[in-house]
Amino acid sequence: MLVLIGVLVVAVLIGAFVLGSRVRDEEAPPPDPASHPLRPPTDRLPGETSAYRRPFEVPRTDWAHRLRPHQLGAGTETAPVPPRE
Repeated sequence: MLVLIGVLVVAVLIGAFVLGSRVRDEEAPPPDPASHPLRPPTDRLPGETSAYRRPFEVPRTDWAHRLRPHQLGAGTETAPVPPRE
């Protein structure tokens, strides 16, 4: 009985291998490097931005007049100069 189960498992594995190779042969080949888009002539990665950010000042209030998160606005603003270290 164990020999029959072993032969069945080997047959299933061989069948899966043959089916996988047939499917792979029917797929389109990988694209050649000439069909890929070219990178921009800059040294930065696509989508990368170069801006200095500084945090907004959080207004101080007493506990009776607390500000809610939607009243604080955005968390940063653009700064024209780099931050000091």
